[in-house]
Amino acid sequence: MKIFSDYDLRLIKNDLKINNINLGKLKRRLGTLKKVIVICGPTCTGKSRTGIVIAKLFDTDIISADSMQVYRGMNIGTDKYDSKRYGVKQYMIDMFEPDYNFSVMEFKNICREIIEKQFFDKKKIPLFVGGSGLYIRRTIENMNNAPRGNELIRKRLKEEIERDGTGEYYKKLKKIDKDYADRISKNDRRRIVRALEVYEITGRPFSDFQTAWKNKKSGYNSVYVGLEMKRSDLYDLIEKRVDSMFERNLVDEVKNLVKKGYGQCNSLMQAVSYKEVLKYLNGEINLNSCIELVKRNTRRLAKKQMTWFRAEPAINWIRVNNYDNIFNLTLNVFKILEKKTADEKN
Repeated sequence: MKIFSDYDLRLIKNDLKINNINLGKLKRRLGTLKKVIVICGPTCTGKSRTGIVIAKLFDTDIISADSMQVYRGMNIGTDKYDSKRYGVKQYMIDMFEPDYNFSVMEFKNICREIIEKQFFDKKKIPLFVGGSGLYIRRTIENMNNAPRGNELIRKRLKEEIERDGTGEYYKKLKKIDKDYADRISKNDRRRIVRALEVYEITGRPFSDFQTAWKNKKSGYNSVYVGLEMKRSDLYDLIEKRVDSMFERNLVDEVKNLVKKGYGQCNSLMQAVSYKEVLKYLNGEINLNSCIELVKRNTRRLAKKQMTWFRAEPAINWIRVNNYDNIFNLTLNVFKILEKKTADEKN
């Protein structure tokens, strides 16, 4: 799907002038302030498309804040955009094979190096785009870090989970840390082990170490723009996206990943649209049930994402439904950036 043309960009630039927004001055001001722009919100609200348009106008690139787009071969189910056709590079895309256990801390460390070397050092504006709230939080904010792991405790927990099943230990986690348990999948063995490990070491819930956003200290001078949508409209878009994924052969994509030996990887077993197709391929459900299950779980994911981002008071929300097209929406993003930076001094 084509996002925009050169003619469209000229129209946007003209609209910016009409609204007294000097693109060159705004870009220089953002650079001087070392601003990190964050485009966030639930799935299907148009974050990637909006991010590519903004990146093109600012002559910058994008850092993807999606916990599953880091994996190669997981394309259709994660709705990856080919931004290269617009001359925009995306970092944190297609970095690892699906069997690589990629942690939030590793994501943070890599992203911060990218922000410094690929953006600030090159006088570019970092543009963070995605819906993985925890990954954004860890990268952008200075958080109260949980203690280092204990190899013996972790090994024992893994053996116990292997013996008794992940479900039992998810229930255990929910009793001691319902807040964190509600944020993760009940099949996310790695995060369950980590949370239980931290609790055994410190006697404190893992969520205690994830300081509330309202009490945080920012690691970067950032401005958040959140995209939201009327729930009924969002659910309609989710239905259409899921149907499109299956039309584009999502099943074949998962089959190929299974053939490569990735069928038991955490990435596939946890990611919405992949875990459901695995059930279909394993004969647990039929195709129609699989499609409906993906739609249901995507709606649930969107709801969780919205709950997560709603806890961030710094987000400037834009109701996507209020705009006829992405270009009017983009204009409003620039109005927010203009307002948020106009009175700031380096």
